[in-house]
Amino acid sequence: MAKKKLKVGVIGTGAIADACHLPNWQELEGEGRVELVGVCDLVKDRVETAKEKYGARKAYTSYTKMLKDGDYDIIDVCTQNRPHCAATVAALKAGAHVLVEKPMAMNARECEQMIAAAKSNKRTLMVAQHMRFEAQAEKLKEVVERGDLGRIYTANAKYLRRRGIPGWGKFHIRKESLGGPLIDIGVHVMDLCIWLMGCPKPVAASGKVYRMFGDRPDLCNADWGTPYPPKQFDVEDYATAFVRFEKGITMNVECSWAANIPEETGAVSVLGDKAGISTEPAGVYGYDGSALTSVKYDWLPNQEGHRMEVRHFTECIEKKKPVRVQPVESLRVQKIIDAIYESSKKNKEIVIK
Repeated sequence: MAKKKLKVGVIGTGAIADACHLPNWQELEGEGRVELVGVCDLVKDRVETAKEKYGARKAYTSYTKMLKDGDYDIIDVCTQNRPHCAATVAALKAGAHVLVEKPMAMNARECEQMIAAAKSNKRTLMVAQHMRFEAQAEKLKEVVERGDLGRIYTANAKYLRRRGIPGWGKFHIRKESLGGPLIDIGVHVMDLCIWLMGCPKPVAASGKVYRMFGDRPDLCNADWGTPYPPKQFDVEDYATAFVRFEKGITMNVECSWAANIPEETGAVSVLGDKAGISTEPAGVYGYDGSALTSVKYDWLPNQEGHRMEVRHFTECIEKKKPVRVQPVESLRVQKIIDAIYESSKKNKEIVIK
């Protein structure tokens, strides 16, 4: 008996879908595991282009109509941040399992609605945190799970660009994206860092966000894409924070789209009383009693995180396995983000419940 192909639909066919999602669904279709039934985007020319490029059966400008027309097994939500919750809940209610791009939503309340919809409709929900699926992350997770770090007590999550304000989409508009680099790229390193720490529960956060460059017409900030109107820029371009977790564990966060630094840099490090790990360079750093030690990886598999997350999600649906990125973990990251923005506004530490 032939194995059933999973029917897939993609909502949002912009940059992230075109570069990191649709090619991987096309690959799985070539393997006979899925069928790309529908693609949807508000921009008609863009969705028609995606339909032709990736061989989707139908193109839509309304995800409501797409969901009504098709019996989908998987919906991949790749829109701007604001529609994440509505599109995800609609897809779950339509009977589909959902992979949704990061950030999970615009706030924790929306994340909770998505989790509730997944539970009530008995469907799988996962946020596309691709850094967990990169080879160095998987290797370092093995180290942590063996207990090599001992008692984990603190960590650092950093993602800084010298100039890298997105010049496409609506990343720079608060009502569409909530914030700037904190929710755009900071969410990546925070998720990876907390995952490597063992997913402790956050209890409080204090932070500050700054808008120093993005709304200035005298600067060239949009290295990627076409320049945006500076007057539209109403999110932060730099954020820093200190997060406290249960059992006294802490995490420092720093991220930027634009900062006066030598070059772009990004790294996660986790410290324990026996050893520490770092992603840049990927390795384990400790001691043997009489000397300090370093274990660096000279070779790791060449695996692209987005490709691996799409394949992982598909396998989880095929085999009814739990997903690596649990929704409650993504909810906790969103609660941290919400608390940092609130802390910056109120100039005080915010308790996370």
